[in-house]
Amino acid sequence: MANSPYKKIKQNTLIYGGGAIGSFLAACLLKANHKIFFLCRNKNYKIIKLKGLEIKVYNNSILKRKITLNNSKYFTVIKNLKEIKEHKINNIFITTKINQNLKKIFHNIEPFINKKTLIVTPCTSIPFWWHKCLSVAIQKKIDKNLYYLYLKNLERKNLVGMTMWLSGKIEKPGKVIISHVQRGFPIKEVFKERKSQVNELRKDLIKTTLSPRIKNIFSEIFIKSLNSFAFNVIALKYEQNNRQLRENRKAINEVSSILEEGDKILKINKIKIFQSPKSRIVQTLKSKNHTMSMLNAYKNNKEIELKFLWLSFKKLADILKYKMKIADQTYKHVSKKINEYF
Repeated sequence: MANSPYKKIKQNTLIYGGGAIGSFLAACLLKANHKIFFLCRNKNYKIIKLKGLEIKVYNNSILKRKITLNNSKYFTVIKNLKEIKEHKINNIFITTKINQNLKKIFHNIEPFINKKTLIVTPCTSIPFWWHKCLSVAIQKKIDKNLYYLYLKNLERKNLVGMTMWLSGKIEKPGKVIISHVQRGFPIKEVFKERKSQVNELRKDLIKTTLSPRIKNIFSEIFIKSLNSFAFNVIALKYEQNNRQLRENRKAINEVSSILEEGDKILKINKIKIFQSPKSRIVQTLKSKNHTMSMLNAYKNNKEIELKFLWLSFKKLADILKYKMKIADQTYKHVSKKINEYF
């Protein structure tokens, strides 16, 4: 794919983070005539630069397609942003893990941002811009403590929300498995001024994968982050993959309780909920063979991101003076087990 002679490069896109999701996203946008700058590190960088990136896309156990991306003028593998020379970047997708230093990332990408650049922020925890759906008084209170580059990009109105409803993992450096695509990449502008740009980006995504229309990005992001917390904390509690969780009625009831409790934040703030807890549970468990990312990290003695995810909810709940008692108790129980505290 990456060696195809494109007639015209439509946009320059930086994928900041070469994990499983970032890899699949790169493949989707490359096919839509985006020139991709693919930032990855360590062994992943060395292998992909030399031998290419292989992505296998499954529908559970059924292999649907195999994609190979080779380093080229269209798919440029980099380990440092300094390798990008004289290019206007149209889109920056930040696909790093929650525990990465987002302030540092925004510092690193600042030189590449122009008037037309869109920044797609991480979606697996409550993002720094989410408070823009709350009352003016709360917005002003939160803005006072925001990192200056976050505020700068809020003023630019260049921020985009995108959730990632698919299951994937790096099998080994240069080898990615997408085990199941649920809703794909729902995407929407945070500010209406960028609506036409984001619509074009969505049109590019649906050429290769799913990207359903969404009405409210604040509701979408909150629901996805809450879903991620509920399933990861319960998967860690019982040490069960999706197939096992499907059969564990107690675990599913606990997931449902966390989702219902979290949804009250949206209800209190009169933000419409477009997916019920039941539909989210059914949707997530369609990926039958998937192991939640944090349980997978736990089993492989890697750092777990649960505290960073929970902290994003706790900070918001504290500001809104709302107690997420069930979620808090569940987190405290699991954090002792995995020796993770904040």
